[in-house]
Order: sequence, then C-alpha cells, then structure tokens
Amino acid sequence: VNADSIVLQMIGGDVKEQGMPKVVGEVMSSLFRFIGPKGVNFARYSIDYHLLRNYLHVLYEWGEERVEDSGKEEEVMPQYARDIVEWYLVEDDSFRELREKVLVASRVKKTAGL
Repeated sequence: VNADSIVLQMIGGDVKEQGMPKVVGEVMSSLFRFIGPKGVNFARYSIDYHLLRNYLHVLYEWGEERVEDSGKEEEVMPQYARDIVEWYLVEDDSFRELREKVLVASRVKKTAGL
C-alpha cells in the first residue's frame, strides 16, 4: 500500500505521472503469474490491499474520530474491515507508520482549510 499513487498523493509523496514501459510491465506480469499469490491467496491479498487503501483514504478525508467511532448510526467501516485493519496495525510496522503519516497529512489539510 506504501507505493500506491493514491496513498502517495495523500502523504505528499512523489506521484509518478507515467508508469513503467509496456514491455517491462508485460515481463513483470508474466513473472508474477509464477511467483505471486494465486487463487484464494490472491483474493485475500487483493481484498486486504484495497481495504487498507480505502481505510487510509477515509482516514485522510474524514479524520480518525469518524473512522474509529463505531457507535454512529452510519458506520463508516463494517466490523470485518475493522478486524483486518486492526490486524495490520498490530502486525505490520510499515502500515502503522503509513497510518501516522496519513493522519499528520489529514491534520495539516484540515488546518489549512482544504
């Protein structure tokens, strides 16, 4: 999630305007078919990746209080999503660090009135 362009944009990182050359992308795609996750493991990876990215986006746009408050009538995140995010917050140092960067960027944005 650290290299995702949406997340990089939130924390003020360099967002590349162009992707990699097509030939390189095709080679990497072929390699990932052999070394990357497959089947159910790929599905888990994909769900976790998008869920974490969306969590960071909501955290950036609405702030920690709204995301963390499960007592509201309009719940922002379902419980299964909270469970997955919590696992990454406990087990993954880099995700915790990224979350903190997003929170800082969110506060700066809010202070600037954006």
